Order: sequence, then structure tokens, then C-alpha cells
Amino acid sequence: MSVHARTLVVRGVRRVTSPAGAALFASFVLALASFNAAVNTLLTAAAGTSLPTGGTVAEYGVVLPVTPVAAVLVVLVTLLVGSVAVVAGSRRLLGRSVSRWTDPVECLTHRIVPATIAVLVGSVVAAVAVAVGTALLVVPGVVVAGHLLLVPSVLAAEDVGVLAALQQSWQRAADNRLELVTAALALVVPAALAVVGASFSYVLPPVVEFGLGVVVGAALLSAWLGVAAEAYHQLGSAAASRPSQSRSRRASRAL
Repeated sequence: MSVHARTLVVRGVRRVTSPAGAALFASFVLALASFNAAVNTLLTAAAGTSLPTGGTVAEYGVVLPVTPVAAVLVVLVTLLVGSVAVVAGSRRLLGRSVSRWTDPVECLTHRIVPATIAVLVGSVVAAVAVAVGTALLVVPGVVVAGHLLLVPSVLAAEDVGVLAALQQSWQRAADNRLELVTAALALVVPAALAVVGASFSYVLPPVVEFGLGVVVGAALLSAWLGVAAEAYHQLGSAAASRPSQSRSRRASRAL
């Protein structure tokens, strides 16, 4: 089954424009704001700059009124919370096409701990792979991102491990790599331009720049999961039909 980049992006964004998508976006905003502020706190402390009292702006931007040790704990907690949001959110987004995930309780309880750990590890592996590819002239990074587009949906919907999810995503994307890469570019390029434009702007106050980065990042993550859910719906059903097709071919040959 072939897919089209425009269809993936449009239908994926439509999946996000729902109560489940709104909850996912809000979760990402809170997680990203806490994570970025905690990282700024650690960078400020590592640079030897004294941390200001109260949640305010320091050398590296908005920081938290906590010690570096507490900032590390905030980073770890937000990573876990974000991974839970990816699992539950991906399942809810898949609920439009998979009846099993229409129940919010099922989305939050079914193998939530192993799925969360798998998503956390898988996200790190995928991020490293994309970063290495990007360092090799950018294009390889985009290609890797397109091939790994289905990873969050596979980990959320199927009882598989990280390596199996990476392999399944890569295999299912093999026949439609150009369309998936195009869909990935359609999501990443506008978000990157907005963030880079804000970072080079000397007009916006640091707090506004920080907030803009958080909102754009949360919107990108939400849209990414929506497109991943749509791609999983199309390519996953096609992959599931291949065994039955091969069996029918063998049966016809036997006759």
C-alpha cells in the first residue's frame, strides 16, 4: 500500500485537532517548559553563574528557583512524564482507527510501565540516530527521521521492545521512504524556522522567546505523533495483510 505525504500530514494533523490532541499538547507544553527551564538551570550553574532567586531569567534563559540537584530530578521526572504522554497520547490518537484505544483507561493502564520505558529508550536512540545523520550533511538525518516515524506508535500499540519497534518502523517505511521523509520535512522545517527566527530576534524578551520555543516544540511533537498514528494506520494494516496474501499465493500455487 502506498501513502502520500500530503495525506499523511493533513490526516495526522486532523487526529491532533481533537480533545485527545489538546490534552497531549497541554502535557507537552508543561513537560517542555519544565525540562527546558531545568536544563537552563544546570547550564547556568555549570557556567559558574549564580542562580537568581525566583523563577526568572539568567544567562541561559528562564531558570527554575531550585538547586542543580533538584534541576536534575526535574529533568528526569519530565522525561518520564513526557514518555507517558507519548504512550497514552499515541494510543488515543490511534483510537480513531483502532477500537481498542477508544477507552482512556485502557490507554493509561495497559502495559504503561514497560511501554513508557521503551518509549523513553527508543526516543533517545532515535534522537541520537537522527542527530548523527544530521551531522552528516543534514539529509541523512531527515531520511532516518522518516524511517523511524512509526516508532512511537509501534511502541504504544504493540507489545514489542525497542529494537523490534525500530526494525518494524524501518521495514514498513522502506516502500514509502520518499513520502515519509517528505512528511517529516513538512513538520520539521516550519517549526525549525520559527524557533531559529525567534532565537536570532533581539526584539522579543527572553521570556517570550522561551515561551515561543515551548509552544512550537509542543505543537511539533503533537503533530509528529498525529502523523505517526496516521502512517501506522495505513502502513500497519498493509503490513498485517501481507502474511495472509502470501498464504493465499502459496495455496493457489499448491492447487
